[in-house]
Amino acid sequence: MKLITLFTLFMFSGCTTVRPPIQEYRLNPKVEQSALQKSSYSEKSLKVAQAFSSSALMTNEMSYAYGDYSSDIFRQSQWAESPNKAITAQILNILQKSNLFKNVQISKSRSKSGLVLETNIEEFMQYFSEDENSSLAKVALNVTIIDATKNTVLHSKTFSQSVKVYSLNAKGGVIALNQGLSNVLIQIRDWLSEICK
Repeated sequence: MKLITLFTLFMFSGCTTVRPPIQEYRLNPKVEQSALQKSSYSEKSLKVAQAFSSSALMTNEMSYAYGDYSSDIFRQSQWAESPNKAITAQILNILQKSNLFKNVQISKSRSKSGLVLETNIEEFMQYFSEDENSSLAKVALNVTIIDATKNTVLHSKTFSQSVKVYSLNAKGGVIALNQGLSNVLIQIRDWLSEICK
């Protein structure tokens, strides 16, 4: 009886394949607080719309590009949250802390707002050279402030940043993308502070 049990366990254990665990990464940009001047929009409410992006940034898959035309995904690495949602959350967070507006709400909020911020993620990816000996992380966000009552564009600008990747793997790309996003978020906050005077 013991022999049959051992044989059965051996047969079933031989059929299982061991898959290496998938490493999850998150966006956690470092944006220092800054003392901003009182804004002309400080009595207006702002809604932050869900960022527009390509479908590749709406999933947890971690894409990368190499050479002039090729792209692929990291098989053993992925985002803990899709970049589209994570970047929207980061923009909401920095604007809530900025005190530039009366209040800042997510787009699903039932409250009325005089202004809407739309974001288009134009670029958010790690790029490898054809020989895979170098890599860059590129971040580009276009932001637009819209008057919600008139449905007219008040201000619009694109912010971009390229950061060298020092560790030529998924983790190195994540570090560089976080750094690039941090710089872009600071640029956006400072730009809003300037146009809201």
